Amino acid sequence: MEKVAAALYALDLLLLLSFQILNRDRPAFARPVSDYGLGRTARLFRLYLIAGCIAPPILAWQVHVSGDPDFPLSVTVCLALVALGRLGIALWPADPPGAPHSRRGNLHRFCTLLAFTSAYMAVVEATPQLVALHAGARSAADEALKWIISACFLGVVLTISPPLRRHFGLAERLFLYTTALWFLAATLTLPPL
Repeated sequence: MEKVAAALYALDLLLLLSFQILNRDRPAFARPVSDYGLGRTARLFRLYLIAGCIAPPILAWQVHVSGDPDFPLSVTVCLALVALGRLGIALWPADPPGAPHSRRGNLHRFCTLLAFTSAYMAVVEATPQLVALHAGARSAADEALKWIISACFLGVVLTISPPLRRHFGLAERLFLYTTALWFLAATLTLPPL
C-alpha cells in the first residue's frame, strides 16, 4: 500500500507542475492553485484532489502500523483531516476571480485552511519520529525539510493579508510542493505495511 501512496504523492507533484505548464497564458504565481479547478485544467485539478484524498489515509495507516509507539495519534488525525479538507476543496470549488464571496467559496476557503493546517501539523508532529528512524544525512534532511515547510506555511499565512496578497500564489505553491515531497519521502521511508 505504501507504493500506492508514494505513487499518488508523486502524481500530486507532477500535476502541480503540469498546471504551471498547461497555463502559461496566466502569470505563473499570481493566482491560487484552486483557480486551476475553474478552467481547462478542471479535470486534472479533480484528479489532483482525488490523489490528495486517497494518499493521506494510506500514509496514516502506514504510520499507525509502523509499530513505533512514539508516533503521536495526532499525526494520524491530521492526515485524516488533510484528506477531508481535500475532499471539501473538490466538493466546493473556488469562487471565480473577481466574483464576490459566495457560500460555496467560503466552504472552499475553510477546507483549504483545514487541509493546509493539518498537513503542516502532520509534518511538525511526525518529523521527530522520522529523524529518530534515520541516521546521519537523512535525518538532517528530514529536519531541514520540516523547517522549509514551516517557513512556507508562514508565507501562506502572511500572504493572506491584502498588502502581501500578490505573493500568495507563490507561497501556496512552495508549501504544496514541499509538503507533497515530505509526504512522498515519508511513505518511502516508513516501514512497509
